[in-house]
Amino acid sequence: MKKKCSACKEVKFIADFYKNKNSKDGHHLQCAECILLSIDKKARTEEGFLRRRYNNISQSPRHQCYFTFEEFQEAFKKHLKKYGMRSAWGPHHLPITMIHKGIRFGTRGRKKGQSPTHSNLSPDRLNSSKPYTIQNLIFIRFDENSRKKDTTYEDCLAQIKLYEERFGEMKAI
Repeated sequence: MKKKCSACKEVKFIADFYKNKNSKDGHHLQCAECILLSIDKKARTEEGFLRRRYNNISQSPRHQCYFTFEEFQEAFKKHLKKYGMRSAWGPHHLPITMIHKGIRFGTRGRKKGQSPTHSNLSPDRLNSSKPYTIQNLIFIRFDENSRKKDTTYEDCLAQIKLYEERFGEMKAI
């Protein structure tokens, strides 16, 4: 069976359309390729990029999120005023990018075999033992987030204490 896509106007096999139980024939009006292109186009805007990051947080079964997308957007605007397009993680505050590489079903926003963009914006929790709240939200780079994900707040305090003992008072082990 074939169907005409409402976006590209091409006649394609019904298997090229996502299922939609609310339509007469049980499939979307647009073919899967046109839907993905539309999502890609939106994701390449700042708002689209931020919305995808917010959705990753708010729809995660592992974490609780206590703010809306509008509050998330406002927090990012405050970040921009303070740091510009740079990471909140110091001391160097490295540049942040918002590079969207394309959406393909089942590959979490990247094409198969594509590595993440390490400089991309990654919203994170300042204290990973607490939920996502505006107070606990920071905007850092993907590579910084990856490095810190296994470090707890208590680990950081212990490292700071050890650092201050060694270098604050200039003592050896």
